[in-house]
Amino acid sequence: MRAKSKLSLSLVVIACVLLLSSLVSAYSPRPGVLSPEQVDFGGKTVTILIRDLAWVAHNGGQPLPERVEEAERLFNVKIQTMDPGSVESIMSRIMANDSTYDIIRMNHRSGYWALVTSGMLLPMDEYLPAEYFESLPIPDRYSIEKLRYQGNLYGFGVLYGLFNGSMMITMYNKDLIAQANLEDPYELWLQDKWTYETLEEYGIALTTDTDGDGEIDQWGIGIIDHSSAFYRFMPSNGAELAKKDENGRWVYTGNSPELIEAINTVARWRNELQIMGSGDFLTGKVAIVPHTHLAGARHAINAGLNIGFVPQAKGPHVDSHQWPTFDFSFNMLPVNAEYPEGLIALVDFLFREEDGQDYLDFYINSYMQTRDHMDVYLTGVEEWRGEGDPFQSTELWDINHDAVMAVLRGEKGAAVAFDEVAQQSQAFLDDLFGQ
Repeated sequence: MRAKSKLSLSLVVIACVLLLSSLVSAYSPRPGVLSPEQVDFGGKTVTILIRDLAWVAHNGGQPLPERVEEAERLFNVKIQTMDPGSVESIMSRIMANDSTYDIIRMNHRSGYWALVTSGMLLPMDEYLPAEYFESLPIPDRYSIEKLRYQGNLYGFGVLYGLFNGSMMITMYNKDLIAQANLEDPYELWLQDKWTYETLEEYGIALTTDTDGDGEIDQWGIGIIDHSSAFYRFMPSNGAELAKKDENGRWVYTGNSPELIEAINTVARWRNELQIMGSGDFLTGKVAIVPHTHLAGARHAINAGLNIGFVPQAKGPHVDSHQWPTFDFSFNMLPVNAEYPEGLIALVDFLFREEDGQDYLDFYINSYMQTRDHMDVYLTGVEEWRGEGDPFQSTELWDINHDAVMAVLRGEKGAAVAFDEVAQQSQAFLDDLFGQ
């Protein structure tokens, strides 16, 4: 990792944040989007359904009041927002035909797969050109592309803007590292030495009995003790439960070399080396948390701990550090939308790329203590290209849960455990995607 390039990126982003906080950029529609003067809703009410975006989207996913006021005038429309509460409520609105002027803004975990597989969403690439999707900010573009379904794109518009707030990082206690006379992981990252091997060495060095009672009470690495925690760690070695092949078909990859390597490594840390423990990071009982995200790290920051950030340690099956996310949010339209072109234009006007800059400014001021924190995070902002497993809240995670836990507990070998669920996992994928 090159410190010089990161420093340059940081300065650029700071300049952008400062500039955009003081200036209101002129609005210009994206390719294929109607301008406000081409749209007239005739005074109808548009309802924006917003679900579970509090930690990943600017203003909690809500439109800014001043934009709403302007949009209502320019588009001849009334705008209201609503938390639907559940995907079942959204489905009920669609089936009752109450959703003809709805805009859906939510993360995929709240029901995207249920909506799209039920035929309840409008394919947006039938209304928008390829140039439109290419013009979107990287986090929005790759989230939409990641969840392509049966050849179509169902997301559109800006939700994240500059960055995805669920991007995973590693957090560590700088004081414990210094007390053990170990080099700061941030410096190791700059030297491209922050790897599974190095993390293991640090885990061994930092796992100790601090009070001499014969029991370990300080753990080098925070424990990965549930399948969902492992699913968020495994992309650090390039692993996901399923990936698209060269023909666009989703293929089960739980038994792939990169996933087996990742889980065998975690199992060794837990069982053989015993350098993973469930101590409290906030009280100094864990030195390194192998995966968290910036909003999740807020408790340590608010507690005043001297913490550092680095990306997840680099596994042997990847050439560069990965920045996996667990949230793939975007805007959607119900299949019975009456005026798709107008709704697309309204979203384009209400939610803009510069909102992500404002939100990053909030993150920097609220959750980052040092320039090093910002350098790490902004590198991830620049480099993320869709990594992360998108199948949370689907049967695929459930099918693989027992296999993951059996390996983590040392009850089964990884190859055997994942081969046992491979057929069922692939059948689920084939059914989900109609392959």
